[in-house]
Amino acid sequence: MEIISFTFGVLSVIAVVFASVIVLSIVKVLKLQKQIKELQDELGHTHTQIFDGDKNVHQRIDKEADQLHQRIDDAHAQILNLNSYIDSRIDKLTAYKQLIKR
Repeated sequence: MEIISFTFGVLSVIAVVFASVIVLSIVKVLKLQKQIKELQDELGHTHTQIFDGDKNVHQRIDKEADQLHQRIDDAHAQILNLNSYIDSRIDKLTAYKQLIKR
């Protein structure tokens, strides 16, 4: 009878230890799942921030490029106006020179 009582005692201690290990393992797994969820949320938030930052940079580059193209077009128009003005002055000078030669 003592052997059976001793065996049941040892088995009950092993069962308590085993149950404790199972409970602690479940708690650990739940904590890790919570951490994983938080990290996934943070990763999603970070991805959104990076995407928004890239979008803002591209918009700024596009705006700067448009402004640069506008300045180039304005300078080109000014050059054409100056060429026209110089041509008209040269024509007037040529006409005046021909009048003097006569």
